[in-house]
Amino acid sequence: MNAELRKQVDAMMTYIRDLAPEVIVRFTGVIYEDEDANLEVYPPLSWDEDRCLDLQHRIAQHGVDVLMETGYLILVSVRTWEQQIAKAKHERTKADKVLQRASALGLLQPA
Repeated sequence: MNAELRKQVDAMMTYIRDLAPEVIVRFTGVIYEDEDANLEVYPPLSWDEDRCLDLQHRIAQHGVDVLMETGYLILVSVRTWEQQIAKAKHERTKADKVLQRASALGLLQPA
């Protein structure tokens, strides 16, 4: 990532945090096709879908402005509570499999 893109990504993250200080913003590092960067936003689980969609809409409008001004396409996904829980369950399943393999190899210390 070049310095100018990094500056734009940092500015987008700051913009999002200014809109909603209680959210967590993560740079994914994953790039698909024509975009330059991807961010994921994790609002509190207490947020309903409408609030998530409102934030997504506001971020998307700003993203269009960034694209028009700089040429950088920074995509942002706001994760609903349902998506956050599904991701956490998936990650837990993966972690459980690693721990099972480690246990089978005798790599885990007794608690």
